[in-house]
Amino acid sequence: MTELALIRKPIIQPTEILSQLQTGQLLRVNSTRGNALIIIHRHHAELAGSGAAVGGLFDVDCTRVIPLGTLSLVYPESRYERQKAYQLRQRWILFTQHAMTTYVPLHRAKILLSLLYKYFDAQLIDELSDEVIAQLVGVLPKTIGIVRRARKSPTQQKPQARKSVGV
Repeated sequence: MTELALIRKPIIQPTEILSQLQTGQLLRVNSTRGNALIIIHRHHAELAGSGAAVGGLFDVDCTRVIPLGTLSLVYPESRYERQKAYQLRQRWILFTQHAMTTYVPLHRAKILLSLLYKYFDAQLIDELSDEVIAQLVGVLPKTIGIVRRARKSPTQQKPQARKSVGV
């Protein structure tokens, strides 16, 4: 690791991650697939997946972080690595914006959960609170709960036939 880095070993503990992001140092999520960091700001949350830049000016005001997978953060040593990390952060932002193409909150929640289950281990997503996922896509936590319950029911319930009353 370069001598310019303020940290010399990968960061893995959430409290270490949060304090390091708040210093303003640019880091990147280790490039192992299935790893990500949910960065919670005051009014929204962002998903930074594998290879994405975190910290720097982006996340100085973050209040909480939630690691997904076997996450570690490393210092991007070269200009090329920093540029690639910025590009990947931008792609992860576009990833979550894809779910926000509709104005209907229930659809946004459904799209985001489908994307999360596609890219990450289902157990990791199931462990995330409704509040955190809701902040990623701008819906109420109750909306996420509705989509999760609908997703877990193995079969759609058939509408009951109405009884006709004879005269």
